[in-house]
Amino acid sequence: MMKRTAITLLVALLTTTLSAQKISFDHSTVNVGTTLWHKPVTATFKFKNRDRTPLVIEDVDAGCGCLQPVYTSRPLQRGEEGTISITYDAELLGHFDRIILVRTNASATPTRIRMKGLVSTGEKQTIDDFYPVRIGDVCLTANDVEFPDVVRGDTSMVRIEIMNDTREVYTPQLMHLPPYITATFTPEMLGRSRRGYIDLTLHSDKLTSTGLTQTSIYLARFAGDKVSHENEIRVSAIMLPDAGIYQNELAHPQLHVSTTNLHLGKLGKKKKITGTVTIRNTGHGVLHITSLQAFNSTLQISIPKRELVPGESIDMKVTLLSKFLKDVTSQPRVLLICNDPQHMKETITVSYE
Repeated sequence: MMKRTAITLLVALLTTTLSAQKISFDHSTVNVGTTLWHKPVTATFKFKNRDRTPLVIEDVDAGCGCLQPVYTSRPLQRGEEGTISITYDAELLGHFDRIILVRTNASATPTRIRMKGLVSTGEKQTIDDFYPVRIGDVCLTANDVEFPDVVRGDTSMVRIEIMNDTREVYTPQLMHLPPYITATFTPEMLGRSRRGYIDLTLHSDKLTSTGLTQTSIYLARFAGDKVSHENEIRVSAIMLPDAGIYQNELAHPQLHVSTTNLHLGKLGKKKKITGTVTIRNTGHGVLHITSLQAFNSTLQISIPKRELVPGESIDMKVTLLSKFLKDVTSQPRVLLICNDPQHMKETITVSYE
């Protein structure tokens, strides 16, 4: 009986000693105020051991990769002070409010500290300012992608920034990728309110022809999602002929257009409006117009011929059809590709009132 009593007293003594160990913070909540986007900010929490038993910080659990803790790890004697510094990466715009759990040898229950603040650019304050495209609860910087011009054999990459505004972990996935485009995701999974990138790579050797190639790919909002206008990303690529094939010609053509900004005037309630651009060959060889395309369905283009001898000119007729405007998300443009080795491509922007 005495032995059992002694054990009970020993356990009680140990329990009293452990519970007596205290960690005391000057401030359990630190508001770091406003910081700039991409500029990490640090909150420092000072604490003191108020018990005679040495105090050890065993772990600081920030609960998020966006927070990086650094803390005093050596045992602190009674009255000694230590610090915990928490750095927030500021990769997400807007207010943040994070709880950090501090585990010590003083208690089986962690102590909670809190870091608050605001990430801003000084100019743009909201998620929608930086991510103007929203597909469900997934935010994008763009849903209309144009690759830089390539010649056969080149590769080219464009990057779309993506942000997960859902309440769950999101795994980006693209549907209907054509053979000439590959995609990578960084990271492969996005936590709540985290951002990443979609890198689209164009492989020009898999394009079937020179000129403009357009397609639509679709971002899955959730597992089993289907393609629709709501999750569409439009992609354009332009492959130019290799200028070297024209360099050996003794007489080179020279492309000249009357304007690269065609204003059609007032549309109003009209079904269509039309304008013209004069194309002239000011060189010494025959000018071949190898490709003539519109970037979207609202434009119709016609020319009387595609070969111009030196000094010859023709009028290109450009018509804007109002019934297709509701489906247009980019500026109406015309692409012209020819055999002028110094001026193989011309883009004409079309505007109206």
